[in-house]
Amino acid sequence: MREHSVHNLDQALLGTPVERVQRRLEGWRERAAEAERNRRLSKSTFDELFGDGLLELLSPCRAPLNGPGWPDMMEASRLAARACASTAWMISLVGGHAAIAGRLSQVCQHRLYQDKQPQLFASASVGPRSRLSLEVDGVHVDGTWRFSSGIEQATWLLLNAPLTGREGTTSTARTLVVVSTREVEILDTWDACGMAATGSHDVLIRDLLVPSEQVFSLEEVFGHRVLEAPGDYLYSVPIVPFITTSILGPVLGCAEGALASHIESLKQQNAPIAAPARERLAHSAAQLSAAAALYTTLVCMLHESGLAGRPLSTDELLSLKRDRSYVARLCLQAVQRLVEHSGASSMTRANALHRYWRDLQAMVVHRDVHWDSAMQGFADFIVEGPAGTQTIATA
Repeated sequence: MREHSVHNLDQALLGTPVERVQRRLEGWRERAAEAERNRRLSKSTFDELFGDGLLELLSPCRAPLNGPGWPDMMEASRLAARACASTAWMISLVGGHAAIAGRLSQVCQHRLYQDKQPQLFASASVGPRSRLSLEVDGVHVDGTWRFSSGIEQATWLLLNAPLTGREGTTSTARTLVVVSTREVEILDTWDACGMAATGSHDVLIRDLLVPSEQVFSLEEVFGHRVLEAPGDYLYSVPIVPFITTSILGPVLGCAEGALASHIESLKQQNAPIAAPARERLAHSAAQLSAAAALYTTLVCMLHESGLAGRPLSTDELLSLKRDRSYVARLCLQAVQRLVEHSGASSMTRANALHRYWRDLQAMVVHRDVHWDSAMQGFADFIVEGPAGTQTIATA
């Protein structure tokens, strides 16, 4: 499905994003195991996501544009992940790409939204055979691009890579190109143990010329910029800290869903719960309470900086990366403890706790919450100052 009918429901009638998610939770929970087996979310789930506007929370075509889009999206994805982490991933990581569309030129935005249909923007990572090369009328795109979550439902694909000039030299600066998914061949490569239902396949693009109107400097798009018209702060402040923190909604919600599932299974036991099991349950609950408190602090800090139109300082960026990784580590430890002590009989594919565990492990290896680089970067800065930081922090 590449096109979606326009939904004309009044957003006030739909309720807040969290209220919309709340109404869908039971259905998403019931479909989660099947979605994992099929390696994709169902058509019913995507129809609900589009129909409820949950993939357009940051869209430049939503109304009003000056509402708290990003915090709402974070909480909506956190709640969704308690039922299905892959569904939450669509809301925050894939749906969140609409904020990038809102930073492109008005000419490009008109092209993206000219059919008045809801749009979904996938992205893909550069690979060894990914090439962008400069041509007279635009940029030539060729090769295989990796890990494109949501590509089967997306209408547009966002790619970035260094640009090779007509002289054969390659710039160190990165270029962003916007490609219609009609020009993309989806390769059936996503067969992961966790987050299987995100459908994060590789894609192949053969000798495609992208017009200049859909080509941008990545630094200019992602950096601080002046709005052409009033709108969401995500369209003006440096956006990378927001994009990279969006993973915390699905991570925390998935861990919270695992805890709730484990508690439910304990309640269904006919035998008394041993004291060690109670201690481990309380320990994991405490860790997730701490993770939730730190998550709230980070979301509020970013939201307040956005409202003020203020870019984060280097020490704030490094602290953000540190704390983001720490939230992910707390979630990982809390759920791992429950899995380790749930018994061998629980180690089945159908066990909900183990599905949450598989999904969580897949998310916490993401580069946006990579432990070693986040901790090392922060330690270098506080010990040696800016000169000791190997790379400029962008979070």
